[in-house]
Amino acid sequence: MPAETILTQTPKVAIWEGTTLRRGDKAPRQARLAINLWLADDHSSIRSNALLVVSELVTNVIQHVPAGPQRNWIKVQLGFGDGFIRLTVIDPGTSKPEPRFTPLQEGSMELSGRGLGLVSVLSVRCGTHLTLCGHRVVWADLANADALPGDAERLSS
Repeated sequence: MPAETILTQTPKVAIWEGTTLRRGDKAPRQARLAINLWLADDHSSIRSNALLVVSELVTNVIQHVPAGPQRNWIKVQLGFGDGFIRLTVIDPGTSKPEPRFTPLQEGSMELSGRGLGLVSVLSVRCGTHLTLCGHRVVWADLANADALPGDAERLSS
């Protein structure tokens, strides 16, 4: 069952790690390296899904968000909640409509458009919103089998 797209309230997340990457062909790899480092050895059960999701979200920025002066950045963040991690990618924003988290129809011959559907399938929740200054925030919560109940509160103490 695909994850639901949530645009309103989401579970609390603590312990954020983050970095700002220079927009370009190296950004997806740099995002994967950062997530790999931040997850270390403690979250092996979701590492491969997290790496795939962050790579897809960063690649979408490169492919779909217009470049230009003051627009050569991508922010990647990782937060921890009770039983899940949240991957967040923030970009300079675009006038295009919101990203679609629904997968293409089975058997579709489209060459692109599968990535956010994959993000939706791999996550328990995902969504997007614009900040007051027009930056786009796209996020996905991935279930973390390695987490213990109360991890977010324990880690933030």
